[in-house]
Amino acid sequence: MFNAKTSFEAYVLVKDKVWSKRLAKYVSMLPELQQGLPVAKKYKKETPGTDSELNAYDVVYYAGDCNAGSKTIAINLPNDEVIQQKKGTRRAQLKNAMKAKFDKILLPVSSELIDKDQQKFINFDAFFTNVMFHEVAHGLGIKKTVTGKGFVKTALKEQYSWLEEGKADVLGLYMVTGLLKKGELKGDIKTYYTTFLAGILRSVRFGAANAHGQANMQCFNFFKDQGAILRTAEGRYKVDFIKFETAMNALSNTILILQGNGDKAAVEKVQKEKAIITPELQGDLDKLSKKGIPVDIVFEQGVDVLGMK
Repeated sequence: MFNAKTSFEAYVLVKDKVWSKRLAKYVSMLPELQQGLPVAKKYKKETPGTDSELNAYDVVYYAGDCNAGSKTIAINLPNDEVIQQKKGTRRAQLKNAMKAKFDKILLPVSSELIDKDQQKFINFDAFFTNVMFHEVAHGLGIKKTVTGKGFVKTALKEQYSWLEEGKADVLGLYMVTGLLKKGELKGDIKTYYTTFLAGILRSVRFGAANAHGQANMQCFNFFKDQGAILRTAEGRYKVDFIKFETAMNALSNTILILQGNGDKAAVEKVQKEKAIITPELQGDLDKLSKKGIPVDIVFEQGVDVLGMK
């Protein structure tokens, strides 16, 4: 209930050395990106650990917790805050699982719910990058409250997980935006922002019982209130590219302050008001179920599938 219970899981991964080499440089940029966070200094005075790994893999077997419910497409471990600050984390991007979700779910979702003029901005490289920096962004921000309440996880208890996932979503987008401006990433910002919106519409279907689902609902509602996400007369969604960055910075500020203050009551209030699916959005999401678009993928796996029996 209070992040005290866990489950066992195991993966069999095959490292993609070419993709991994492309990713290695980004972890070293964490301290600089930390200093640029759109929040007051006291909420970003911690220094992220940079003794971290960031690699890409193809996954060939899931077992235990990661194979129950929604299927993992990226890993960021350990979750222990002390180890994260001293040493960093190991981040693994599961490329073939991402590609399966992109092809089988995100593209069909986009064809139904993203404005037709913006569908051309959705691509796999942007999806992979957004997911990758979501994981990297877990290392940014604040681990200890500024109010003397100890670690954020301890102060927020059962409210911690969904808000932390929301932080990683929006700070991942902040990292993408900053690295594009610095020339450390290539591509059009429109592809990353539109693919991010499509990713929200994919993940929000995990529902209110899922931390990622709640995080995506908060982000969607916040951005929509700011005019960064617009709904067309046909029930499709589009990005206002100017307002999107402004909303991103505003939500980053909001979440980092909530975490830094360790005010559980304030987080509960935000959850009740923002981490919800509105009837309008639910009506649009229902179109996806009627079209038979799955919420998640199911794997056929084992020695038979691998041809190893």
